[in-house]
Amino acid sequence: MGIAEIINNIRYFGAPVLIVIGIEFLLIALYYFFYYRKQQSDRKKQMHHLKKLLLWAIFIGYTVFVFELTIIGRGTSHHLQMNLHPFSGYIEAWKKYSLRDLQNCIFNILMFVPLGMMLPLINSKFKGFKWILLVVVSATVSIETYQTLTGAGIFEVDDIINNSIGGIIGYQLYRLVSSITHNKKVKIKSLVGNLAIPLMMGLIFVGMNIVYAQEEFGHLAINSYTKSNMSGVHLSTSLELSSTTTVAPVYKKIINNDGVEALLQQKLGLSELSAQVLNGYREILLEDKAGVQYTLSIFSEGNWSLTANNYTSEQSVSARQEPMFEKAQAIVEKLSILPQEAECTEMESGEFEWNLPDNLDLKSDYWRGDISLGLKEDGSVYSLSYNLNKNEFIREVNILSPAEVYERIEKGKFPQIQYNALVKEEDLVIKKGDQIAIESIELSYMYDTKGFYQPIYRVSGTFNGDSWFTLIQARR
Repeated sequence: MGIAEIINNIRYFGAPVLIVIGIEFLLIALYYFFYYRKQQSDRKKQMHHLKKLLLWAIFIGYTVFVFELTIIGRGTSHHLQMNLHPFSGYIEAWKKYSLRDLQNCIFNILMFVPLGMMLPLINSKFKGFKWILLVVVSATVSIETYQTLTGAGIFEVDDIINNSIGGIIGYQLYRLVSSITHNKKVKIKSLVGNLAIPLMMGLIFVGMNIVYAQEEFGHLAINSYTKSNMSGVHLSTSLELSSTTTVAPVYKKIINNDGVEALLQQKLGLSELSAQVLNGYREILLEDKAGVQYTLSIFSEGNWSLTANNYTSEQSVSARQEPMFEKAQAIVEKLSILPQEAECTEMESGEFEWNLPDNLDLKSDYWRGDISLGLKEDGSVYSLSYNLNKNEFIREVNILSPAEVYERIEKGKFPQIQYNALVKEEDLVIKKGDQIAIESIELSYMYDTKGFYQPIYRVSGTFNGDSWFTLIQARR
């Protein structure tokens, strides 16, 4: 779950919670003004009782919010699925160096912080740590069990750990505030002791970032997997596997989006109307002299696209016409966005495409990707998609031999890739009696988390008779 999804969920589920709390506050106000205030009792006791009621109202609203996020409306697609590997979320986030995966772990911690803070305020019994821990663990285990039995989610040990950490942090924050309120000052011992967990986690995250920054290359997403148990699995191949060690080049993606907007404005006669930064890209609304509006999307990966608003490709030129073909080439030349010569081909959709294929054996810089251009009947642009990027040669690295790759398969050191949306995760779990036949081991490439284009092996074959493949890091 990314930060955008988390914010959207909070907005979506937050409204019912605010309504519930609002109704509770209204009932409390009516109760207080029309009944409780008239009772003959100590004013201080009245205020204390009122505070308790308000806390209970907030706690009920918080409970509804947690139930909405974890139980209500989650579907039933994960029946009896479990992940019993502790800290697997953190390991996966590290191997992918993925902020998205780390955000999910942090969100599960933050979700239970209010529980640890509010329980001691509601009932003095929960001022003892053992009772807080018992309630927090019981609550998260109950949620995970419900999700597993109903298919609403996966039973994950990670969630239990993260929720428990969140509850403990909330309890420590309560103790810190209580200490400050009681002593009328901040004690260093209390501050350090009660903030020990978040401080320790912060130091770990800083340390991980320092280690990552010191590494020459980034992380490959394919290295985030759980080792498969290959005992009783029949693995075979008819390939002659070479054990000779060899080398392969590594490249670095060069991203330069500067000046794209200015270039299109100058060459195509466009003017900017508005601009906004969205999740991972910039979106700019442009307009030509005839009043036709275009949307320019500039992505952080280096690609960009220009599309005429309220225009469909059915209205464009669908049959090849020589003047249009020449006009398409003239527009690309005018923009100077094709770094080297490439053949222009017309697609079935009527769009024109320039393709620069991957050159994996070059020991020098090269360009790869494609440019596509769609023209209206009058020869003006209705779509322009730029998907080229420059790969800068870095150096050669030693890579595994095909024999070593096969050995990794034998040891279960490879990811099971969900290559088809119809394939369920449980169908990819390797178990005793399964049959894997390796038919090809080919060198390919993949971008890592630092933008390096690293060599990988694509291993293809069959898994229990069905088409199958996996990807393995080639660099030693």
